[in-house]
Amino acid sequence: MTQGNRQGELPDEAAKRKAFGTGYELWVGLAIGFYVIYAVTELITDLVHEKITLPLEFESEAVATLDFPGADATLSGLTQITVATTDLATATLVLLLIAKITLILTFIVAAISIVPIIRDIAKGDPFTGRSITALGVLESFIAVGCLVYFGAMVLGSNMVSRDLDIADDVGPGVTTVLAFTLLGVVGGIELLRRCYKSGQKAQEELDGLV
Repeated sequence: MTQGNRQGELPDEAAKRKAFGTGYELWVGLAIGFYVIYAVTELITDLVHEKITLPLEFESEAVATLDFPGADATLSGLTQITVATTDLATATLVLLLIAKITLILTFIVAAISIVPIIRDIAKGDPFTGRSITALGVLESFIAVGCLVYFGAMVLGSNMVSRDLDIADDVGPGVTTVLAFTLLGVVGGIELLRRCYKSGQKAQEELDGLV
């Protein structure tokens, strides 16, 4: 048995515990990292080429008809479009950038917030005060980030349709389904935080009986 291992724990078990802990953090970090790199690269590339991508809800065929060599097609529903920044007002571009940057920052903060939770789970002691605090921070940042993103994207999308003179034919790219989905995520995190608090209380009561 090597020095520093827990009492009664075999070396390979200690190595497996450490490997799994590091692995969880690594995979979560890589997933968030890849998304952030992709989002930042896409944003910078678009700005360099003086364009920006955003979702719009097409509600009319008047501005959504596509001409193909063999037939015609019509855009409908939620669709990503790319607009030249020179066609947009400065205020419109600022709102869209706020929405995109807020989404990126929310993912970064979320990744940092869940690290203590993963470490405690890997140690076999998930119901800690540190994990509960981390869940509270995660919930707060996601809620605030979503509010800022939705507000900026709705206003920005409406101003894009105004700048392009298609306000009567399209709607904002933030749908109620997406809003309720993210609301469910926030509610799920709060439910998990309360479960952790109950688990911590039960653990303390059991420790007092032993």
